[in-house]
Amino acid sequence: MADAKLAKTGADTQESLNPLVVDPQHYHLEFENEFVKVIRCRIPPHDKVAMHRHSVGSVIVFMTDQNLRQTMPDGTGQEAHHKAGEVVWGQATTHMGENYTDQPYEYIRVDIKAATR
Repeated sequence: MADAKLAKTGADTQESLNPLVVDPQHYHLEFENEFVKVIRCRIPPHDKVAMHRHSVGSVIVFMTDQNLRQTMPDGTGQEAHHKAGEVVWGQATTHMGENYTDQPYEYIRVDIKAATR
């Protein structure tokens, strides 16, 4: 029976780590069509977001300064710092995050879906 619990499909695993599903308090769907999914994330001061997966590459727009501690599934961590107004490319990743500052943190992530003509 334990094997059945471990035998999840890739789709089940991706959905179970979808930030909109595991942490709707912080992640909000702003827009979606066949080309993009736009997600806004707001993290209050000294708050944490649940472990989640960004399954595709994305354009990230920082609405506020980012001073975040990220922890990967294996327990390793890193700090991430960006300034409000910066725009970067983000690879697919799985992590949790902690806003360790006294200021709220907000960004918009534009997930790029396969574009076809």
